This record gives sequence, C-alpha cells and structure tokens, in this order.
Amino acid sequence: MRYSIILAFTSFVFFACGNDNEPKKAVEDNNGISVAVDESLRPVIEAEEMVFESINDQKKIDFIYTNPTEAMRLMLADSCKLAIIPRRATAAEQTAIDQEQYKFSQIKIAIDALAFIVNKENTDTIFTVNQIKQLMDGTATDWSQIFSKNKLGKLQVVFDNPGSGATQYFKDSLLNGKDLAKHCFAVNTNPEVIDYVEKNKNAIGIIGLNWISDKDDSKMKGFLNRIKVVDIIPRKITYESLTYKPIQANVAIRQYPFCREIFVIGRQASLTLGNDFINYIVGDQGQRIILKAGLVPAKAPIRILQITK
Repeated sequence: MRYSIILAFTSFVFFACGNDNEPKKAVEDNNGISVAVDESLRPVIEAEEMVFESINDQKKIDFIYTNPTEAMRLMLADSCKLAIIPRRATAAEQTAIDQEQYKFSQIKIAIDALAFIVNKENTDTIFTVNQIKQLMDGTATDWSQIFSKNKLGKLQVVFDNPGSGATQYFKDSLLNGKDLAKHCFAVNTNPEVIDYVEKNKNAIGIIGLNWISDKDDSKMKGFLNRIKVVDIIPRKITYESLTYKPIQANVAIRQYPFCREIFVIGRQASLTLGNDFINYIVGDQGQRIILKAGLVPAKAPIRILQITK
C-alpha cells in the first residue's frame, strides 16, 4: 500500500488586537525587522523569505539563524521581533514574557521531522525506536551491538549544534531528561552533519527533514546522493507502508515517530510588518511553500489517500 497527501487550503489571518491601557512597546521600523530562526529550518524559511519580499516591495526581514534557545533569548531581549522554532515556548520563557507584561502569540505553522542519515557504505538503514534510544543513552556504543553483523566499529552520533533543538528533543522524548551518551556530539550546522556522515563510515547523523525533503531542489538532491536516509519503524504502526522514512505522508499521519511542530512566536503582537509576515506564512501562499518543501502545513486540512496495487 502507498499513501499520498491532498491538501485543501483555507486562508488563515492573524489579527493583532490592542487597547490604550496596554503597556507601550518599542515601535518597529515597518520597512524591516529581525526574526530569529532555528538553523534546522533554514531551507524552508529562505524559500518563504524570497517570496514574501518579492510581493512586499521595500519590506525587508533580517533572518538570524541560530538554535531555539538563542532565538528565544534574542526575542526576549527585544533583539528580534519573532522567533521561528521547532517547539513551543518553555515554561521559563513564558514566565519571563508574563513578568514583563509583553504581548505574546505563538502560532503553529508546520509539522517537521528529525531525519537520521548514515554513510553510503552502511548497509543497516532500518531501525526501531528502541534501537535509536540505545544509540542515544549509551546502551550501545558499537555498531555490532545494534546489528550483529555490522563491522563499522564505535558509534558516533552527530547533531547539528550544541544548543540544537534536536538534542533537547531526544533528551525529553527518549531519555526522560537525562544527558545524551558520550559518543553523541555536535558540529555547527545541518550541512556539516551531512559532510561528517559522508566522510565517516561509523557515524549516524540527525538533521532537520527540510534539508533533504524538497526533491526538486538541486542542492538537496546533492545531499541525498552523498548519504542514506534511515527508516524508523514506529512503536505502533498506523498503516502498513512501503517505507518508514520521514516522508511527508508518514509525518502527516505521525507514522514517523520523530515529528516536531514548528511555531512562530511573537514577543509583540502589535507590530505591523511582523503581522504581515505571520499572515503570509499561515496563509495560502506561505503554506503552499511549506508543502512544496516536503513538510506538513499546519493550516490546511489533510486527506490521506490509500493507493493499492
């Protein structure tokens, strides 16, 4: 059986409401603002930026690519007006916002996933969730402990950034908040993860799905030619499928186990250009770009079609 996604788009508009009794905030330059973005989301946000600026002449957004914690720190310090990250604001971040009486909004724009990649010479490309957990908690330190016939030696698990949202995701979802194993380490960016895995047979890397999900993008095709993408068998199989890779259909029905929700978080809901960008990214055009990028749009009803042969 195979699955396909059909999306019926409905426009969503974000409105900022305010009154004269609310605390006054710094006024933005309506021709330009800064937005902090998790680096793992860079390809899809760059696509959004290109279209948004082409239809909003003279309006410029400066995107700062970093990790989620730093993105939120910049927003709380008023160094940027919006943060786009693969999680909601934490309790501590929400408390900081509430204490200073900031206006606040957080809107889901997409569903993403974390993809696992291995070297081209690695013949083991289908994992269970429990095997991934063993990689993360240090129960397994050698490839032979995961796959008995695998002779690649000591495991190396590579993340994109020391402050990566991926590291926190797996600490929370698999390790109950405990630290990752000693053989888990970080480089600086998602392309560096791909480079490292390509050059090291014993490495397994974790990257944001949108670095490899747009099959029409020549750069992504180049990435896919250099590594293998791993299948992750979920603990509970919703539908029998030809693949358990992080493809769009599997993410949409949460068949792929390591999915993340992407939020745009606004420190100041009254900003005009910021509202324009939020309206755009959750509207028809912005959501179609997310779909084209291989992610799952948040603001569109989804139908999964089952195709049998």
